[in-house]
Amino acid sequence: MSWITIKNAFISFAASHGQINSIGFGDPLSIGTDNVINLRTPERERIIFPLLFVDIQGATLGQGTNTLQVNILTMNKTEDVSALKRPALPVSGALINRWKDTEDEVLNDMLLIFMDVVAHFTDNPDVEYAISNTINLTRFVEGRDDRVAGWQGTINFIMPYGRNVCQIPTL
Repeated sequence: MSWITIKNAFISFAASHGQINSIGFGDPLSIGTDNVINLRTPERERIIFPLLFVDIQGATLGQGTNTLQVNILTMNKTEDVSALKRPALPVSGALINRWKDTEDEVLNDMLLIFMDVVAHFTDNPDVEYAISNTINLTRFVEGRDDRVAGWQGTINFIMPYGRNVCQIPTL
């Protein structure tokens, strides 16, 4: 069991999920076309959202276990709807303007996708790992290049580790 196995499981999951259009790996501060795979189109000039982004943060070796800390982000673009010819929509008694019109909808959808990720990696009898029972999520809204919103959380993948030197790769 290794990071490569988990990474491939994320690629397989994203490709089979009908709402995820791209998956990426690496540092979330440098998300770009060089570390993202567009799953629904061969286009490489831009990221096709919604995006599932995965970044391995670290590992903890314990007595009989290896725990990989994997940072997960689900995100989608929020649109600037100020140019649309319609009145502002009342949401819970408040008027929401510009690109924030879609922020709540995007946050809701990305939370559901994150929940799909957790459900997929939970209690699968065909794999040699388990994930942590509790996952804390933090919402985010980013407005620099692409205006995106979504959720970030860290999933701990707990795998057996027998401290066996035979698992060391050799040339």
